Amino acid sequence: MRTHTSLLVLTLLTGVMLLPLSGIDAGKNMPSLRVRNWLSAGNISLSGQTMECVTLLDVTTHDALPALRMLENLQDRFGFSFCAIALNNDKMVQSFFNANRPFSIAFAQDEAQKNRRVLANKVSLFPYSILVKEGKVLWTGHPTELENVISQVQSGVFSLSRQRKVESLRRELQMAIQSGLPAVIEQSAGKILAISKSDRIAVQAKLMALNVPGRQKEILPFLRKVCQENPKDIQLHILEMDMTRRQGAGNAFVAAVERFVKEFSAGQHGFIPAAAYIIENAPYGILMPSLMETLAQKAYTEALAVNKNRKKKTLSYGIACETLARVKAVLGDFKEAVRLQKEALSLRKGTRQEAAARNRLLYYEALDKKNN
Repeated sequence: MRTHTSLLVLTLLTGVMLLPLSGIDAGKNMPSLRVRNWLSAGNISLSGQTMECVTLLDVTTHDALPALRMLENLQDRFGFSFCAIALNNDKMVQSFFNANRPFSIAFAQDEAQKNRRVLANKVSLFPYSILVKEGKVLWTGHPTELENVISQVQSGVFSLSRQRKVESLRRELQMAIQSGLPAVIEQSAGKILAISKSDRIAVQAKLMALNVPGRQKEILPFLRKVCQENPKDIQLHILEMDMTRRQGAGNAFVAAVERFVKEFSAGQHGFIPAAAYIIENAPYGILMPSLMETLAQKAYTEALAVNKNRKKKTLSYGIACETLARVKAVLGDFKEAVRLQKEALSLRKGTRQEAAARNRLLYYEALDKKNN
């Protein structure tokens, strides 16, 4: 039962070899979108709002749907319009749409590539997002950065001049990648990271440069340094954990989880889905039961406290229930796992995750019955 956080990590990791480097520049007027019809209406009035976000994507990539679900979450959280434009042909886009509907963001198709030519003419990796404020392009890049960037904008710490410097350096990075020389790529990525320590494109480029024989052992120390420089960025910490898992570095994975439990507050946005990601994806037997229970209980206790002050239970509470239920089942407390999963299922009804939640409940009930 994947969470949005795990899908975001997958999106970031699989973007290492192809980078979005050249789109419409920050500071320019945002041109009108040229869309024949909207498959999903959402809120397509991209005018008169303080901010809006447009994302171009290729529906044939494995990360297209995760990106769309992430954008839906961001629209719910930040309260302004997000829209997505698919670059594939009518038949392909309609099939994708029918298989995954409904969407709460506006969704359209751009088979003629009219929007791509204007907004992302030289971009090689999709999805690719454009954040607009008061009719002008504020930021462009991979959508995994959107949450951090929007938070910076809303708190008044986002720097347009810094973004322009980053985009200028991205053009240099593009030439470095075309050269195929890891040392040149690493140098160019380093220049961007010196200005913007959390820039995902630069992080991906540095990982690309290090992913060569003889240098792969430098990947984890690099990610540890990035996380230390971005102590509040949950996604980067999850990326570090996922890379330790992919490299089979069990002790490093456990250490990263321990740091996560210690350093992040359960009330911090993104903590609950991140906890779910860790529990769902940890290699079997690598996390001690006490650590798993501490993490899952921390997420559940916070979600429960939030719901006490609301008339309606939240989806985050459902995710926390599912996460703790999984841990309780591992610990052999099947009755509690059943109780928690029933809570989760009640919140999943009518959603895309209902069937998976019901199957998980049946599994816990079977374990409980066999135990009795």
